[in-house]
Formats: sequence, structure tokens, C-alpha cells
Amino acid sequence: VEAYKWIMAKRGEAMDIEQEMMETSQEIQQLYGEMEQEAEAGGGPIADRYGKEIEALENKHKELRAQFDMVMAEIDEFDQYYIGF
Repeated sequence: VEAYKWIMAKRGEAMDIEQEMMETSQEIQQLYGEMEQEAEAGGGPIADRYGKEIEALENKHKELRAQFDMVMAEIDEFDQYYIGF
């Protein structure tokens, strides 16, 4: 029963991280669209602002991906151990 609770919690955690990754990707795409409409063609302060915001979201996405990969590795290890019996 404890193992079941643990694996279900891990799978829920993975789904939550995956959802946050999708939301972050959507935010990045939205910012790219806004930047194309608002920023100056040759760069400038508006482009710089968008660039910083996009970079921060891309870094967040990378961190979420790393967390997701770790949780999935734990799930895979659990599945291999328990399903292997």
C-alpha cells in the first residue's frame, strides 16, 4: 500500500511538472509573438526586455525539464523493480 501511494504521488508530481512545462512553453511562444509586433527591427530597449523575459522562461523550462527527468527516472526505477517480480 505504501509503495502504491508513493508511485501515485510521483506520477502526480510528474504530471504537475509536465503541465507547468507546457504552460511555460506557451508563455515563451506568446512573448515571441508580442516581441515581433512591439520590438524595434534593429533591437533596442523593448527587444532587450523581451529577450530577458524569454531567457528567464527558457531557463525555468530547462529546470522543469530536469525535475521531470529526475521524477521519471524514479518512476522507471520503481516500475523496473516492482514489475520485474
